[in-house]
Amino acid sequence: MQVTIKHLGAEQTPLVIIDDAHPQPEQLVEVARHSQWLRENPYYPGMRTQVPPDYLGPLLETAAEALRQAYDLDTRAGLASTAIKNAFCCFSMVTKPPETLQPIQSLPHFDATNGQQLAMLHYLCDKPFRGTGFFRHRESGFESILDERVAEYQAQAGRHLEQVQPGYASECGEWYEKIGEVEAQFNRVAFYPASLLHSGIVDSGENLSDNAQSGRLTITGFIDLAAKLSW
Repeated sequence: MQVTIKHLGAEQTPLVIIDDAHPQPEQLVEVARHSQWLRENPYYPGMRTQVPPDYLGPLLETAAEALRQAYDLDTRAGLASTAIKNAFCCFSMVTKPPETLQPIQSLPHFDATNGQQLAMLHYLCDKPFRGTGFFRHRESGFESILDERVAEYQAQAGRHLEQVQPGYASECGEWYEKIGEVEAQFNRVAFYPASLLHSGIVDSGENLSDNAQSGRLTITGFIDLAAKLSW
């Protein structure tokens, strides 16, 4: 296992990257292959399905030292840790071609604004797939969207929507500046605050299959915390 902690942008937000994070990643791929996938979220450009119930707890224990260093967060007891209020994760696979995306899907997004949620991304695919980019909104200067920034950000970003061309937010140079990236690598896990502006990086030529063995297979997760993240 190899741990890297990066600090992104002007706000110096920690991004935790753990390579060789799971002891049996191939087994996870097999589980995904034999699962029943659903397209239940109109905003997510792909499919999702359940992960094994014993997946997340041990992973949080494995990541405990890195999460302590980055966020002063104690997850040594896994899901039983007092720092954790709730957690959710699922297999996710992007399948929607870039040219079919709606404008709102073509901009970087955030997942939570209360400062008490950690996002997790586990890559079960490898190159030539790309990873995930993190962005600064040029007009506001915001890299994270917290409660006190939501109204201002949405008012400014909403003005872009009519001009947005369909496609994944790989660069967004006119309205957003990329401040960091985690590259896709098999059995790599990334943790970051769910308030960060981010987007999957998907090139137009990528083979977005619905086959878990050959597609852009990941596990995505969200960990709700008892207190606000700090660093």
